[in-house]
Amino acid sequence: MQLRSETLRDGPRAAQLDEGYATMRAGWTRPVEVCRDAGLPGGDVVAGPSARTMTATAQGFIVREALFGDVHPETLESGLRGLMPMGPQKPS
Repeated sequence: MQLRSETLRDGPRAAQLDEGYATMRAGWTRPVEVCRDAGLPGGDVVAGPSARTMTATAQGFIVREALFGDVHPETLESGLRGLMPMGPQKPS
């Protein structure tokens, strides 16, 4: 959080942070496209917004762990499975 506030005063840091976010979004976009093309969770899912949401979820997980130290990956996994149920896989 402090890094993000520092970027308001430091152009090169802001550019570096924006580049990092763009890289993370790109890294999440491809798996979303692959799952969508396979019919999971559906053909109408837009990869960009889904990638941004997954990035934000990961960031929130990291911040919560840093602040409280009580977050377990299994809890995050269980919660995400409940929010985003996927149907059975289709044979390819």
